Amino acid sequence: MGLHLRPGKAQFPSLPIAVRHLLYAQPSMSRFNSTLLLALACALALTTACSRRETLVQAGNRQGILHIGNGAEVQYLDPHIAGGQIDHNVLSALYEGLVTLDEETLQPRPGTAARWEISPDGRVYTFHLRPDAKWSNGDPLTTRDFLYSFRRALTPALASEYKDIFYAVKNAEAYGKGTLTDFSQVGFRALDATTLQITLHQPTAYFLTLLRNNVWFPVHAASVEKTGAFDDRSAKWTKTDPFVSNGPFRLREWRVNQHLVVEKNPHYWDAAKVRLNQIWFYPSESLQSQEFAFRAGQLHTTWDVPLSKLDAYRKDSPELLRIDPIFESYFVRFNVGVPAFKDPRVRRAFALTINREAIVKNILRGGQLPATGLTPPGIAGYTPPPGIASDADEARRLLAEAGYPGGKGFPKVEFLTIPQETQQRLAEALQERWRRELGVEVVIIQKEFKMFLAAINDLSRDYTFARGKWTAEYADPLAFISLLTTGNGVNGTGWNDPAYDALVNSANRELDPDRRHAALQKAETYFLERAPIAPVYWGTRTTLVQSSVHGWKKSPLAFHNYKDIWLEK
Repeated sequence: MGLHLRPGKAQFPSLPIAVRHLLYAQPSMSRFNSTLLLALACALALTTACSRRETLVQAGNRQGILHIGNGAEVQYLDPHIAGGQIDHNVLSALYEGLVTLDEETLQPRPGTAARWEISPDGRVYTFHLRPDAKWSNGDPLTTRDFLYSFRRALTPALASEYKDIFYAVKNAEAYGKGTLTDFSQVGFRALDATTLQITLHQPTAYFLTLLRNNVWFPVHAASVEKTGAFDDRSAKWTKTDPFVSNGPFRLREWRVNQHLVVEKNPHYWDAAKVRLNQIWFYPSESLQSQEFAFRAGQLHTTWDVPLSKLDAYRKDSPELLRIDPIFESYFVRFNVGVPAFKDPRVRRAFALTINREAIVKNILRGGQLPATGLTPPGIAGYTPPPGIASDADEARRLLAEAGYPGGKGFPKVEFLTIPQETQQRLAEALQERWRRELGVEVVIIQKEFKMFLAAINDLSRDYTFARGKWTAEYADPLAFISLLTTGNGVNGTGWNDPAYDALVNSANRELDPDRRHAALQKAETYFLERAPIAPVYWGTRTTLVQSSVHGWKKSPLAFHNYKDIWLEK
């Protein structure tokens, strides 16, 4: 979509000096550095109402245009196959589900459904859609659209990695796994054009928080099928014009590796209360270039903060620095299908070698916590089990027991990560620790974010072992513990254990909260002992936010309701 420009000095003779400096002052920039700054420069040049003395932030404050560093290029705008925070950050502006959440409290708020009722037994939810709900092209939005979308997301042929989020619904798991082919047997009913009934297989206290996930968002049937079948994973329909969605914003322009622009959706039911006119999302995997653009007044917010700048912002500009606790876990993901990591003793040796305290204290310095388990503490009152600690002596013993005393005979292995300062520093710290304590040689491999996601996909698993990071999609420990179950689309390790699946299923059948948490702790202890992943730290979100941005809340699930954000000079 849109015109693709290539950087060159002759193309921008009329750009303000400050913007030309952004483009040309650093000739050694990576492609993601240069494309971000090029996009920012183009945006400023094309903003006809702004004077040459205005930065993008100054012009945006006046015009109601928010400029955001989005971390990387969007992979998909199809909400049923999109995954990760990068995609969800944009989808949050383009779509709205039945229910949304308050970012801070995680309490349900009306979305496309104006209200709902819950049956006394906690199994039946009846949602009443807004009669004025519309798609961004003006078409009415009805319960038929939601039924179409739920059937599509669950259809095995689409292979949505996130369809397990539907499994609280009666018969949804059977349909999603292909053992049931009659969708009418799944617990979705359209009572009329504006009344949708959802029946669960058992009471699920966190069910409403699930509906904020993008796999629950509706898609426009005519748009999807304009370019192919409804279960086509190519997402070609998202490249057609117009792109139809139902959120507070609609897609205006998408220039790959430059910017993605959304504008206020006039057909949105609550359009009168949406205060931003546009949002510009800029992809960049370079935290340094984002921070540079932020200081130059070309971004309202960054995706993250370079490690080298954290202390300076703490000291000199604390009002611009946000450090928010989130439900996030960083870990090492092992591909258990490769010979080097088939033996759980080897995986556990690698896990026990990690010095988590040193990583948090000396590298990250952003309020993170050393992780002994996968699930962060405090999510829905859950306490993770003691799990894995640092024990280099035990690690060496296990490696020797597996046949590699002192690392002798162990093959050289590749650790896959992304080209970002924080991730590079982490990878180097792990590499050195494994070399010194285990005597093994680890080679660090970097891939751009899209290629990284493709490599760790559960269908391809084109890696040996890799960085892993997961942010909860809903406020329950199951958001983490279910990742390692058989058939979970984002497992990515190849580790499938029926005994573990049984432990998780048993925990899910437990209705008493205390007994359920105890059962989930037992399940988490089980997979930590077998180590398909090695926990490293529990995360925080570090962000730079200009003082002109209002309504930017702390969010444990790391999302933002852009309809509630506004700008002031």
